[in-house]
Amino acid sequence: MDCNRMEILARRWFAAETTLAEEAELARALDMLPPERLAALSPDLLAAAAMIRAARDFGRPSVDIRMRAALSPLRIAAATAFSAAAIVVAAMLMSRPTVYGYVNGMPVTSLAEARQHSERMFSDLAKDMQPTADAVDKLLLTLD
Repeated sequence: MDCNRMEILARRWFAAETTLAEEAELARALDMLPPERLAALSPDLLAAAAMIRAARDFGRPSVDIRMRAALSPLRIAAATAFSAAAIVVAAMLMSRPTVYGYVNGMPVTSLAEARQHSERMFSDLAKDMQPTADAVDKLLLTLD
């Protein structure tokens, strides 16, 4: 079989337009090619050869390329509806507000509010770390 005929059959095979006899003809032609000629084939023919050989290696007589073309409109509608629902759920999960922290068990979702709380917390900590007047007096009295 010449390369033009194989190219035509490969294109038709990928479009799920071949008959079972044409698929068998393409598989036989690709099987009869020596390995050194396989390297010179077009990408379509290489892909078809690989798929046909892989199907045979897995014990299947041929690749069911027609499945895509044979999908019923109801299956296509169901798949589209499922995909749309998955996209909506993913968008809802990704649109949750960012939580910057928790104050008294409540989430803080505003960055400005989170900064305000952290500044207040650090200023309270700094106040607590400053020695009081009584502590300084006691320290001075013990040094005398």
